[in-house]
Amino acid sequence: MVTVEIVTTADAAARLDELLWVVLWRPLSLPRDIRRTFSLEGEEFELLAQENGQGVGGLVAVWTGGSGIELRHLAVAPHAQGHGIGRSLVMELYRIAKIKNCRRIHTIARNTSGEFFRTLGFQTAPGQAPEHPVFLEHGITFELMERFVEQSTPADCSTAVRSLSG
Repeated sequence: MVTVEIVTTADAAARLDELLWVVLWRPLSLPRDIRRTFSLEGEEFELLAQENGQGVGGLVAVWTGGSGIELRHLAVAPHAQGHGIGRSLVMELYRIAKIKNCRRIHTIARNTSGEFFRTLGFQTAPGQAPEHPVFLEHGITFELMERFVEQSTPADCSTAVRSLSG
């Protein structure tokens, strides 16, 4: 059985970092610490999907201020893909965003994952997606995508992150 939990320990954080590197960046010959160059200002929020004590999926999001969350990284181990783990991670982020009155989740999706995000209710967002030469070498382009979170009252997400991580 797969469980999705908020990353709260150094061990879970290390498992998440390893999973992200193995799935997202090692195939592109990027260095192990590349995640730091992709960081954003804001409070980071991490989820880890585990099965039998092994990390099989992970998600990193950043509260970018106000009522927005940027989903930065999403990865599922190759042997676990197609079993709903990525969907579970994104839906857990959505559930938390809704409880905390965040209004919008946005992401910069790889061209290989756009359809996945569309199945979860994301749509193309306005603006120009960034380009990165290393990703272009591998045929990877990006698309700005967003999903709005239905809310009855607005709130500042920064208070939500503190209550979840503290």
